[in-house]
Amino acid sequence: MRRYFPRSMEAVHIQFAPATGTDQEWNEAYARLADYFRAYRLHNRIRRTQLVLESLSRAATAHAKDPSRKPVAHAIEEARKMMHDWLGRIYEEMQFTAPQIEAGGRLGFYICDGPEKWPLHFMDTKIMPPAMREAMRQAVRTSGPSLQVSKMTPRDMDLGLTHVAEGTFEQIASQPWMRYVLLAAFVALVFAYAYKLMQ
Repeated sequence: MRRYFPRSMEAVHIQFAPATGTDQEWNEAYARLADYFRAYRLHNRIRRTQLVLESLSRAATAHAKDPSRKPVAHAIEEARKMMHDWLGRIYEEMQFTAPQIEAGGRLGFYICDGPEKWPLHFMDTKIMPPAMREAMRQAVRTSGPSLQVSKMTPRDMDLGLTHVAEGTFEQIASQPWMRYVLLAAFVALVFAYAYKLMQ
């Protein structure tokens, strides 16, 4: 069985000196990227640090070209591009659209237990174990109908009797004479009840 040595065992060199942006902005971008990769259950800190630094490096280049956007926006965008590139290589020839690749890829990685089995190869486009690639493809094949992007149109909620009662009270509240009629009826009922008690 062929073994794939993880790149995570390589030294992590921190060579990050962006020409634009402030330290605070880049620290914010670092924190957001760490949360982004942690959301994929990437608990391997070395691999996560590698991905964060690679994303920051790409974001620094992008921010130098377009400083109108914040570094954190460039950082997340670059991370998503890396993710899309990785998933695109795994699901090539499967006729998926871009949204299907992203959604199906995340699902496939979870279903095949990728975060536990291949955390060191998460988003690694250079070393892609065939077993991981096939497991992710198989997970999508057997997950049912193809994922579809749908839209939800908001509709009024049907509250049944509660809705009818609410409408009645609103109608009464909008007509002053109806309030006086109800008040008079209530007073009459009170007097009738009191008169009955006194007999």
